[in-house]
Amino acid sequence: YPDLDKLTGGMNRGDLIIVAARPGVGKTSLMLNLAYNAAFRHRQRVAIFSLEMGVEQLVQRFIASETGIDSQRLRIGDLRDDEWANMTKISMQMADLMIFLDDTPSLTPLDLRVKARRIYQEHGLDLIVVDYLQLMTSESSNGRGNDNRVQEISHISRNLKQIARELKVPLIAGSQLSRLVEQRSDKRPMLSDLRESGCLAGDTLIMLANGERIPIKHLVGKVNFKIWALDGQHKLVPATVSKAFSTGIKPVFRLTTQLGRSIVATTNHKFRAFNDWLRVDELAPGMHIALPRHICSSKQDTLSHEHLALLGHLLGDGCILPSHAIQYTTREPDLAQHVASLAKTAFGSLIEPRIKQERTWLQVYLASTRQHTHGVRNAIAEWLDTLKIWGLRSHEKFVPAEVFTQSSNGISLFLRHLWATDGCIRMRHGKSPYPAVYYASSSSQLAHDVQALLLRFGINARIKQISQSGKGRDQYHVIISGKTDLEIFVNQIGAVGNYKLTSLGEIKNLLANLEENTNRDVIPRDIWKCYVKPAMVKTGISHRELHNRLGMAYSGMTIFKQNVSRARALRIADAVESAEVKALSESNVYWDQIVSIEPLGEEEVFDLTVPGPHNFVANDMIVHNSIEQDSDIVTFIYRDEIYNPDTDQKNIAEISVQKNRNGPTGKLNLFFDKRLTSFKNLAREKIEL
Repeated sequence: YPDLDKLTGGMNRGDLIIVAARPGVGKTSLMLNLAYNAAFRHRQRVAIFSLEMGVEQLVQRFIASETGIDSQRLRIGDLRDDEWANMTKISMQMADLMIFLDDTPSLTPLDLRVKARRIYQEHGLDLIVVDYLQLMTSESSNGRGNDNRVQEISHISRNLKQIARELKVPLIAGSQLSRLVEQRSDKRPMLSDLRESGCLAGDTLIMLANGERIPIKHLVGKVNFKIWALDGQHKLVPATVSKAFSTGIKPVFRLTTQLGRSIVATTNHKFRAFNDWLRVDELAPGMHIALPRHICSSKQDTLSHEHLALLGHLLGDGCILPSHAIQYTTREPDLAQHVASLAKTAFGSLIEPRIKQERTWLQVYLASTRQHTHGVRNAIAEWLDTLKIWGLRSHEKFVPAEVFTQSSNGISLFLRHLWATDGCIRMRHGKSPYPAVYYASSSSQLAHDVQALLLRFGINARIKQISQSGKGRDQYHVIISGKTDLEIFVNQIGAVGNYKLTSLGEIKNLLANLEENTNRDVIPRDIWKCYVKPAMVKTGISHRELHNRLGMAYSGMTIFKQNVSRARALRIADAVESAEVKALSESNVYWDQIVSIEPLGEEEVFDLTVPGPHNFVANDMIVHNSIEQDSDIVTFIYRDEIYNPDTDQKNIAEISVQKNRNGPTGKLNLFFDKRLTSFKNLAREKIEL
């Protein structure tokens, strides 16, 4: 194939070359054609490892391609006399070729390395063909199934590259493409289809290790930055991103959990289910997925405490529109005085606060002392502009990015003063008194930002959308519940102003005598099947003995149908001597249930590569990363007639080289002979580089 040779510069020693296509398009045929041409035309020594087809089928394909005899008639022996003679002649010529065929199924990279080395030592070797990548298994899988197939494929790919370099031969490997190809209007494959993980919408917020959250689309092209990832012990640790990139326009779905966290992803993006990474199309409402339970804060503040406190008040009850005076509204005199004092301390002589009574409200006007000419503005307006929140209406507000990079003390201070505006801290009295602690906003983004900031303290708040029945914009309540989370709020965040401080004291007294509800922050019941029962078998513990060790009355199999609190999981870990159960009981993971998965249409999507843990925190959820192939050349095959029966491109195969580590990329066309299942050259044409 001269055009393909010209584009790729040939198959160089040590190269890993991927040939990828959807089933039935012809990747096996093209690889066999390349192998046969190397052996027959150029007398090269070729090893073919076929995990999908037997040796007899491979030989029949070679004979059909070389003799021009229809492969179906050749298979059943329906040949004319002249065809028998031709087949005999070609078969005798083929007997002299140095082609070594191996059809061992479930081949591992180690098996392939041993067999290829033997051929290399005994006969020499010039080319290896593997058909195909996804049918191989790694030595580490040990029959555990899809424990992490993405990393396993990455391991296989890396080993194939090492074999090519070790034996100094090109290695061609076939690869199956994801089903996402079929869901697009343009069915032509692209590099992202080769990856085993999916992609995220551009506005997805990526949590950097310094606490900052940046939309994934703004990270494209950046390398070696730190994010948060989940390690093998279910702890969140800093990890390094090696690549951030766009993967094109694809169909996406919105996944929402019970806590109100949501993310937009392609159908093949993977999330951490209890004992596996599962694609969106493998998930369903009611299933549990992993969310961060607690995220560490930065160690130092870049904003003063006065600026953080003032920002909290202005975001909540401040008017920060260009056409109005900068003012703060409250009913509480002590808060009015406090805001005036904060502004004076933060901006000194540049601001002259003025408190004015208007009916039942107090207005704190933060007037500028500057002469506003030639572009000079209110110092507070300039400051809010740098934070990118100046001019926002209530439903448009959000927490500035810089707040997320503050220390836990700084974030606590900000939340305390923000809660003094539209936050609720009070006891609901009645037959069964209970605390009501929530923050309300008409801005969905602000509500989700507050939810994310509460994670810095290990508070897993729930967002509830409250309809206003056509009387105004819907409200979003960030609700804190459960004794543990409420105690953290009371002790680490607290309140500002006499009114809320009084209510906070009442709540603190109630919590002192309140029992913990063990239905929150639980480990899914799958823990019994995946970890506890195997540990019981290993240690020889019966069901009755387990109940005895847990200090429980025997309840038969009922115990295995229940979710498990963290405290109970720790007792179970001791009872069955399981390090895995202990790690789960002490993990940084909150197991939240999926509420809905909804299609949203198509949009541009993005992904990260995180070597090592192969995951990262996005929109406060734990998602899998994209694993890059170790290939030097990636070639795709596309045949329009498979998708468009009326096409004028019948029997034409588009060969697209989309990755070429040492040269250009481009496209060319070959003729595909379905009768012989082989590729042939068309008239010479100019290549699109």
